[in-house]
Amino acid sequence: MIYICFGITKSASTFLYQLTEETFRAAGRKPAFLRPPLRSSTSPVNYFDDIDPQLLEAIARAAGGLDVVIKTHQALHPGVARRIEAGDVLACACVRDPREIALSMVDHGRKSAELGYPEFTECRTPLDTFPSLDDQVRNLEGWTALPAVEVFTYNEICFETAAVVKRLAAQIGVGIDVAKALRPFLGKHLIVEFNKGAALRYREMPESEQAAFLERYRSLYETFRFDTPAALDVARSQARRPPRPRSPFGVRLAHRLRMLRS
Repeated sequence: MIYICFGITKSASTFLYQLTEETFRAAGRKPAFLRPPLRSSTSPVNYFDDIDPQLLEAIARAAGGLDVVIKTHQALHPGVARRIEAGDVLACACVRDPREIALSMVDHGRKSAELGYPEFTECRTPLDTFPSLDDQVRNLEGWTALPAVEVFTYNEICFETAAVVKRLAAQIGVGIDVAKALRPFLGKHLIVEFNKGAALRYREMPESEQAAFLERYRSLYETFRFDTPAALDVARSQARRPPRPRSPFGVRLAHRLRMLRS
């Protein structure tokens, strides 16, 4: 079985990808970790920009009969959509409040500039993220238009994780010990690309900027409920002790632990 995790960037998409892999593991079905030439040897996940039926066939051959979870941020190919609708491929999608995505993209751009990397350096203010967010929201609409695609929000993934794993297991069609699937993430050290895990972070944004996001992505806010009760509880607890960004050492450690686990 091939399982595709689509996610808007900065929406806990890598964590969702890892939770999906651990759901397979907890069911006694260790998923394949792809190797070159299909995937970069330095990538901690099975990520692909463009997924089409030909790539799926190549992945199936490389997996040698094992389940495999792959991740993308890109648009849904019509041929892949047909395979999802037919039940030959499973898929999920994740989304986050655009205001919070923008703040995280600005953080990433600032870190990249300090380290001399190009990623997200064009995002100096939240409003600079509009072109990228517009594209990603269009991509999201393609994936979520399919009823077979299981859709999660950032707050569900981060703060109602056990419920997310239960939904993944039900979609895959396996019975598992949810605690076993969650065990690798108890200390968060294995979560790749984890930053702060802040709840309701949009409150950091000035109201004038928030208004621009609320208007531009009105349909998204009408479709998804981002301020969940669990996220509100976490936000209250974090107000007493705000979460700190992961250190560069923590980032390297997470990648190393992830590669060893594969």
